[in-house]
Amino acid sequence: MSEIFEVRIRSGESLKGWFWPAENAVTNLTIITGMNEYARRYEPFAQWMNGHHINVWCLDAFGQGLNAPSADLLERWPQGAFDKTVKALMQMVRLASSNGLPTFLMGHSMGSFIVQAFLEKYPMSTSGIILCGSNGGQMRLMKIGYNLARSLVQDHNWYQSNPTLQKLGMGSFAKAVKDRETDFDWLSYNKENVQAYIDDPYCGQENTGGFWKEFLKGLSTIWDNREMKKISSREKIFIISGQDDPVGRMGKGPVWLWRKYRSLGITGAILKLYPGMRHEILNETDKEIVYRDILSFIQPGYR
Repeated sequence: MSEIFEVRIRSGESLKGWFWPAENAVTNLTIITGMNEYARRYEPFAQWMNGHHINVWCLDAFGQGLNAPSADLLERWPQGAFDKTVKALMQMVRLASSNGLPTFLMGHSMGSFIVQAFLEKYPMSTSGIILCGSNGGQMRLMKIGYNLARSLVQDHNWYQSNPTLQKLGMGSFAKAVKDRETDFDWLSYNKENVQAYIDDPYCGQENTGGFWKEFLKGLSTIWDNREMKKISSREKIFIISGQDDPVGRMGKGPVWLWRKYRSLGITGAILKLYPGMRHEILNETDKEIVYRDILSFIQPGYR
């Protein structure tokens, strides 16, 4: 069973997502999606977690899934969308935790960067954080990208695709896989997963210039030392990534992030890289290994 939920922020804007309730739930898991996908794709993962008494909420970002009335309106981000999504995450966490159960927050890919900002803005607001398919340590590059986006994207072309920014943001990922059969092979070594992604009209579309401007704006600050020092040293953070994920620079980005958190005194930061896996580790053939590791993190007594 699943149902739609909605969260509203002070600007008056709202975001929708899917809720999968579990029988005799003992824990809540909230999720924010990655780029060019949508919450309903997390249903197999959510149902598996339901079977282990975990409630699951998954929020669609702006311009995704339930927040895009049609496929031609995908990836439309309003001004300030990155910060607005951080605030929407707080509303989702509050909604989930209203049942009194421990509540964890997970972000995949794009969502993981938004969760990194959440850690800085709302320290100790959850029982633990999961960063999936993430990266870190490229603040200078992100600042350059944001400055370029500021010059290329204005009100008149906000909702138009921008080939320059698209190539800058995504162009290297396809090339990371040698002898690839499609330009989306970097997502997964599971060919069925890749083909399902390609066939889905709500996945894989080009991003708008406004999306890139707002996303790069958010990325340009999250690794600033002044911001990262706002994170509580008592946080519990589980960083997970495929060893062959180009988003994480083949493991270098997650390692940087883990070392940075540990240098800030966050002893509860742990890291696991999965050999052979690429970007969508929740959809790889051996995905249940990842599922069980996440369950062990949010339910330490699980075996």
